[in-house]
Amino acid sequence: MSRMEQLAAATDKMGVFDGGLDDLSAMLFADARPLTFDVTGRIVIPEDLLRHAGIQNAAVFVGRGNSFQIWNPVEFEKVQAKALENLRKARPNLIIGQ
Repeated sequence: MSRMEQLAAATDKMGVFDGGLDDLSAMLFADARPLTFDVTGRIVIPEDLLRHAGIQNAAVFVGRGNSFQIWNPVEFEKVQAKALENLRKARPNLIIGQ
């Protein structure tokens, strides 16, 4: 099952009259689109998404478990620094292997 199919199945479990369903569905699916590939198999990122992300000459691929994100390197450094600051405050306990 694809990631989008998993997300759709998860939202299907929400109540039809759940107040957050419309917003969540719009966020997850309204702007979703299939990506195209060039002749060598590389992803072609649509121009509007590049503009939205502020990506011009360089990009950084950031692993997110089963997926990844593509960021403007300078913007990602800022977000990563803030995430590290938040983690140092929260000190979450990640349990592996249970």
